[in-house]
Amino acid sequence: MTGLRAHSGWQYWLLGLFFGGLLPWLANASSMTVYHKVMWVLLGINGVYALVSGWQIGRSQHDSWRVLIFPLLFALFTYFLKDNAHEYAYYLAIGYACVSYFVSGFHTGFTTDHRSLSAHAHQAETVAAGKLAVGR
Repeated sequence: MTGLRAHSGWQYWLLGLFFGGLLPWLANASSMTVYHKVMWVLLGINGVYALVSGWQIGRSQHDSWRVLIFPLLFALFTYFLKDNAHEYAYYLAIGYACVSYFVSGFHTGFTTDHRSLSAHAHQAETVAAGKLAVGR
């Protein structure tokens, strides 16, 4: 069971449900104006969450598809609950995906394969150790 939890990314799904669906719904149900909802909740809080989740996914080197969980859930909740105006909400979902992917790339490299990098680093260490042994 713990192996399934480790590989499913349940925390990203749970936080994606909160930030993508529940938080916009709560902001819509409150007495916030549309301007404040867009500025504080959709751009501010959800934008920061997109940054943090992308950074966390990249730092822990989880599968890169997980950066899409929050934006997809946000787009689905927008479509089904009609909490946000469709004119800008889908663009926000695309923006969240881009921000998360870009920030996750700082840790993982955008197109690098970590297995080949670690093999290359191991080969460089072996060559360097061999040069030190020969030079003695």
